Amino acid sequence: MKNLWQIAQKINTDHCLILFDEPMKEHTTFKIGGPADLFIRPRSISALEEVVELLKIENVPFFILGSGANILVGDRGVRGAVIDTSLLSSIMHLKREERIDPVLLYAECGVRLMTLCEEAQICGLSGLENFYGMPGSLGGSVYMNARCYEDDIATHIQDLTIIDNQGRLKIISACAQSWSYKRSPFMRGGELESLIICAASFRLIPDDPEKIAERMRLCMRDRMQKRHFNFPSAGSMFKNNHDFGKPTGKILDELGLRNYRIGDAAISPWHANIFVNIGKASARDMRKLIEYAQKVVYDATGFCIEPEVLFIGEF
Repeated sequence: MKNLWQIAQKINTDHCLILFDEPMKEHTTFKIGGPADLFIRPRSISALEEVVELLKIENVPFFILGSGANILVGDRGVRGAVIDTSLLSSIMHLKREERIDPVLLYAECGVRLMTLCEEAQICGLSGLENFYGMPGSLGGSVYMNARCYEDDIATHIQDLTIIDNQGRLKIISACAQSWSYKRSPFMRGGELESLIICAASFRLIPDDPEKIAERMRLCMRDRMQKRHFNFPSAGSMFKNNHDFGKPTGKILDELGLRNYRIGDAAISPWHANIFVNIGKASARDMRKLIEYAQKVVYDATGFCIEPEVLFIGEF
């Protein structure tokens, strides 16, 4: 790989924040992960375009980071570059006198899903309530086709702004793409694999802000009762599969895996599909715990449970 210091000199520091050997544990909800060789935080979508183009020209591998909510980063960190989208956080909607039904709410990829839901509620726009309380960013949620309470985020998307393989900014229709359970066309094997999500427009329906707020409170209350926020975690560890006849968390619970731990990596005592960092868990121990749970379930049932979490970097 080329000298990253020399490559970093070509990036406009007025447009991007640049750090070397940045600990990824500071940027993941697990609070786990070694250093990224080069950490870049663009201040705009145009700056993101410039950085992506440069890294591709220089043949530097890169990973696009949202809020770090659904990833486990290896203890040895990430080689190449991590592009952090957290400053790409603009939200725009039509003025009231211009509104039609449904209303489009536009948001950049770095917007926190919580913030997007709150903005929609303030504007009296319904449709995103089920996602309130999720810790992810918009970009990561679209990439994973986030799902809560039987509701897929893809069903609310009108169009997407992306960077294509030629480095061009394009707007594409979401309904023209293939989406499935917790899977988007941007994931490995999808028709949009390797394209970069920059923003999305959501189709939302005008409603009473207080009614929207009450639905959001119910979602948050449910998450609080399941103790989602007691320790650093990545939310649900494994996908559900209707072929199993019951939620994955229930399978793990029935097999006695609640509270099982390896080092400081543990399965929550309150919900068996939530894996948590109860202190200073290593990525190695968390991955061992994940693999142990998979083995226990397979040995007992023959089911292969699939992680939602992406494994990033070197373990």
